[in-house]
Amino acid sequence: MQYFGTFETKYEEVFLTESYLYISHDDEDIITPKQLKEKIKNNKLKKKNIIGTIFIYNPIVTPLGYDSNTFLLDQDFDNFGELVELKIETYVTIFKNAMKQDEYRGKIVQIRNLFNLNEKNIDASTLLIKFNSDLEKYYSSQNTEFDRDIMYLDAQNLIPNGKFVFFAWGEKISSKEFVYIDDYARMIFNNCEKLGKKIAFVYKEEKSLEFAKDLIQFATPMQNPKYKQEITKAIFRSFEEFPPKIESF
Repeated sequence: MQYFGTFETKYEEVFLTESYLYISHDDEDIITPKQLKEKIKNNKLKKKNIIGTIFIYNPIVTPLGYDSNTFLLDQDFDNFGELVELKIETYVTIFKNAMKQDEYRGKIVQIRNLFNLNEKNIDASTLLIKFNSDLEKYYSSQNTEFDRDIMYLDAQNLIPNGKFVFFAWGEKISSKEFVYIDDYARMIFNNCEKLGKKIAFVYKEEKSLEFAKDLIQFATPMQNPKYKQEITKAIFRSFEEFPPKIESF
């Protein structure tokens, strides 16, 4: 399996604006960023080659050959705006190990982010206040603090690629504290349902399936160290079928 993505930078911040997992046929099936780009260069090819979409909260990824523990702008990386190969680590490793079914072989899974900021711990209140304010203004002519085109998704018009959408953006979205973040995420989820996509996610059984959907809280091991192993196992169970299914832990 290989992972590819495109970085952008603005105002000394780094953003991952697109990323794709290529699930190889075997160990000898290795492609280049150029070959991956050819597989998704138009809507017809995307429909053929992209088998599903995973939604996460935000990316924490590194280009292949660079240091994961050093800020990218402090390294000699200069391929911004270009599709490059990425390291498979942290949450990407979990999805890599989960996708064992033959249906994935030779196909692509797109990974999308609620927030494209490539940085750890972006759920601090100071940042969430900025995100919330930006999303209130998203469809207006008002200026946003983060560039709307590289930081956020166009939730109203987004059509995810593939047969399924797996949600793993965590359980920290709060409709009471950050109304516009909640509206943004909820619009993405509701639109995926309306489009007839097969919806899948992992939720805590004691909170109930209805609770998870009502509050759009979909567990991820990256936000919940206490239940990291249980959530990871539930993701594996979800992907035992194709398309993946809703699973509890």
